[in-house]
Order: sequence, then C-alpha cells, then structure tokens
Amino acid sequence: MENYTLDLEAVVAEKAELFKAEKEKSDQLLYQILPRVVVDALKRGEQVQPENFDCVTVYYSDIVAFTTLSSASTPNQVVDLLNDLYTIFDNCILKYDAYKVETVGDCYVVASGVPVRNGNRHAGEICRLSLLLLEEIKVFKIRHRPNEQLRLRLGAHTGPCVSGVVGLVMPRYCLFGETITIAGKMESSSLPMRIQISEACERMLKTCGRFDTELRPDGPIVVNDKVQVTTYWLHREILPLS
Repeated sequence: MENYTLDLEAVVAEKAELFKAEKEKSDQLLYQILPRVVVDALKRGEQVQPENFDCVTVYYSDIVAFTTLSSASTPNQVVDLLNDLYTIFDNCILKYDAYKVETVGDCYVVASGVPVRNGNRHAGEICRLSLLLLEEIKVFKIRHRPNEQLRLRLGAHTGPCVSGVVGLVMPRYCLFGETITIAGKMESSSLPMRIQISEACERMLKTCGRFDTELRPDGPIVVNDKVQVTTYWLHREILPLS
C-alpha cells in the first residue's frame, strides 16, 4: 500500500509538471497575440475596457514597390520574404520599450507608450527603433533575389489614442484615433529609405536626447481636408562623446 501511494504521488507530480509546462506554453502564445497586461486581466476574469492614452508615438513602415516584387514572386517566396524580414524586426523591437500592434501584408505598425505608459520616452524609443530598422534593411538579403536591395518607407507621429480589444474570435488589440491616421500618412508620404516624423513627434523627441532632424522643405503634408502637418526628416541620433 505504501509503495502504491508513493507511485501515485510520483505520477501526480509528473502530471502536474506537464500541466505547468503546457500552461506556460499557452501563456507565451497568448502574450504573442495580446499585450501581457491585457492577457493577465483576462485571466483574472476582468473585462478589458477601452483605455485613453494622452500621448503615444506610433510608427508605420512599408516596403517600397512591394506589389511589383510580389507579382514577380511565388506566394511561398513572398511568405518567406516577409517572415525573414519581420523576424529581424521583431528582434529589434525587443531592444526598445515598444509594442508591435500589427502587420498587414508589408505594412508594419509599432507603438510606444501603449499599452504601458512610459512618460515622454515613447518618441525616443520609436525613433531609435526606426533608425535601427533602417540600418537592418540595408544589409537584408532577399532569399530568391539576393542581388536586389529591399527599401522601406518609414513614418511616425506622436499624439493621443484609444486602445481596445476587438473581437471574441481571434481578438485583436487595436489603436484608434487621429494619431493612427496621421502616423500612417507620415509613412505613405515619406520617401524610400527615409524616416518622416511629424512636428509633434520632433518636439517630443527633443526631450529624449539629441537627434539630427531636418525640416521637410516641400511641406506641410496634407492628411485630409482639415489637417495639415509640418514634418521633419529624421537622420540620426547624436550620441555624446565618450
């Protein structure tokens, strides 16, 4: 009887360890789909309400001439290209206080200051990330077209937004507001291998360190009938001499 009890305890302990390992795997998968703060709230049985953020910085980028490249490639080659590229981008994000909001085709969207507020640091985090991504793309190799150079258009804007979890099946963490629209326009009106930032982003950036920026001479950029935005080219961060 004693041996049976010991064997049973060993089996229970083994099953408990297996359950713990599987639970950790499922948690990690959830953290890749939704922000950790959202997942933790849902696990506690709390309803995730829309949340207002007074100031965040949102980044957009896309691949120049992606449609042309896609039409000259097989579907598998396009998937491999995006997977290779976004794996590099995802690893770059880990170095900064930033959150990948979504990828839609070749469009890559990142935010800082949301879902976790970080004071005024969000503009600096996004701009440093943008500069790093621009350097990474210069050495990126397309598997099926190794002699071609991939090029990005990048843009960022700073302002308020609202966040929320949308959908019950495959829920998504989404950002809403004019800030998101303007950030997208900063990218779409940018130039290949250039980072265009709004005046609001450039102003906030001055509190985050020293950066080399240049007023875009052919601005302002027209976002819609009511909104025009003065913009700057972001060239580099000026690091202190050691």
